[in-house]
Formats: sequence, structure tokens, C-alpha cells
Amino acid sequence: MNILIIKDDKPGHYNQTEGILLALEDIYPNIVAEYVDIEIKSKISRKLLRTLLNRFPSFFKNKNSLKYIKYFYKNCNLPKNNPDIIISTGGNTANLNAWFAKVYNAKNILNGKLRGLKEELFTNITTVIDLGYKNQIIIDVAPNIITTAKLKIESEKFSQKNNLKENYYTLLIGGDGAGYQYDDNFYEELINFLTKTSNTNKIKWLITTSRRTPLKTEEKLRERLKKHSAYFVAYNNKAEKVLLPFLGLSKVVFVTEESSSMISEGISAKKPIYTISPKYAYPDNNYKKILHKFLVEKKIKRINFVQLENFKIDLNDFEIMKNDTYEDIAKKMKEYI
Repeated sequence: MNILIIKDDKPGHYNQTEGILLALEDIYPNIVAEYVDIEIKSKISRKLLRTLLNRFPSFFKNKNSLKYIKYFYKNCNLPKNNPDIIISTGGNTANLNAWFAKVYNAKNILNGKLRGLKEELFTNITTVIDLGYKNQIIIDVAPNIITTAKLKIESEKFSQKNNLKENYYTLLIGGDGAGYQYDDNFYEELINFLTKTSNTNKIKWLITTSRRTPLKTEEKLRERLKKHSAYFVAYNNKAEKVLLPFLGLSKVVFVTEESSSMISEGISAKKPIYTISPKYAYPDNNYKKILHKFLVEKKIKRINFVQLENFKIDLNDFEIMKNDTYEDIAKKMKEYI
């Protein structure tokens, strides 16, 4: 079974696609995975290609159509093997996913929204909420690479290397995006909350920022939380792959609310998840539905930053996932693929 993975430059998208690959590996034996990295020419060329795919899908069945790829992508290698299934995540990969599926007569899965493409261009679309597509597969949480086994291995290696032996909470910090804006007042309240919680609960924090976190904010957080963090990753200063060990070592996880991928990864790690939102928080309707779904299913609890001053952690009433995420996805995909 040849699986083609189309990648863009966004790590969150890639991790979700890898989560789909894990599910496929659970379904099919002897999978051979091949990767194609892509970079679009521009948003205009992406829009044009989307229009062409929607209006003239039969044109893309011919291998000769591939000679036009250079007009839409700066960087794109053709697959060495004919794929049986093509998978990808995100708008920048969606067009090529549909194009290759036509050329190679392959099944294809897009993870996420169609963004204007016709659903008929895909075998299935995986989505966390009902988006009304006839061929959608609604999954419990966004796909990712987290498994119980990986968490155990990575957390043990990390704790031995860094001599970590205490009780830990994790904080995953993003930044502006998805309708959220974080200001100085937010970070002041956050710092005060982390300091108080560390002293009251006798714990240390494992903290990582992300590519969206402003450099000035990283520096302030690192300096002010020096006494209360066991390990601090300033992503824009020196990125480190610490998500798996952090989640594996922590009793509780706090996440800035704009990041659906970090929230999903925390849920998949089978940890209690608190999301923290700023004063300016206006996510789109689909994201509101995702957060509402997680809240109703007791996978998360939501906190507005103004509540942090008097907030107390209560781990009752969380519904922790029983299976690894990829196992649940595989069960649902078997009905379709």
C-alpha cells in the first residue's frame, strides 16, 4: 500500500497528517510512505488552481497536466511511486491532493476544511465537527502523532537527561491568531497565576512558547518565571521538540485557546486540559463549535484570563480519552476507506 503525504511548511499541519498516517498503518499492513514537500506560488495562483479543479476536473486526469505544476508551486517534486492513497492537511496542500488523486487514480483524504474545493474531489474529508460534507468522517479530536507508548518513552528519556523528579504542570503558549489577541495585561495575569499556583500546589512548570509568541513576551516570561519553571523553551530563541515529554510528565495542561492543534494534542495525551483566552477573543463559528464540542464532552475546561486571579484547579469532571487518538480514527476510517 503506497501512501503519499503532501506537506507544507506548517508543523501543525504536518503533525495532523502524520496522525492520519498512523491510523492508516493501523488498518493496512506493509505501508510504504512517500513525502512531497510543497510551497505555493501565491494565494492568487492557489485560488486559480482551485477554480480550475472545480470546473474542469477531467483535465487533471491526464499525466500531461503535471507539466503545469510549475505555474502553481515554487517547490514540488512528483511522487516516485504511484500512490494508492494521498493524504494532507491545510489549504496549501488541498489543491495538489486533488490534482494527484486525479492523475494517479488514487483515493485521497483531506484533513480539515475544503476551503472552496468541491467535496467530489476527495474520497473523504476528516473533520472534528459536522461541516455538512457528504463524504466527511467526523473524528473525536484532530489527528496527531501522540500515543501512550511515545509519551512514556519520551518523558522517561527527557526526565533522565534533565534530572526532573518533581510534580509538574505544563503551559503551552501560542500567540495572536484565529481571532485571538494577547496583550500585556493577559501575560501579567498569566505570570501571577503561574507563580501563585507553583507556590500553593508545590509544583514546577514545564513551559514552551511557539512561533506565534512575540520575542519580547518570551523574554519576559522566561525571566519572571525562572524560579517556578523546571524547563522553559523560548521557541523563537531556540526551538526544541519538548511537547511529548512535557505532556507525559505533567498532571495538568494549560493551553492558550487559539491553538486547536495544541489543545488536541493535550487531549490526546489523556490529560486534563484548561484553555486560557484573552480579553479579545473572537474565533470563527467553526472554531467555536470545536471548543463547544470539547467542553460538552468534558475534554477541556475554558478560562478567561480575568478569572485567573481567583482560579483554583479542580480535576473532577474531566472525561479522559481511553484509546489513543489514531486508534479511534482508524475505527471510523475502516468504514470508508
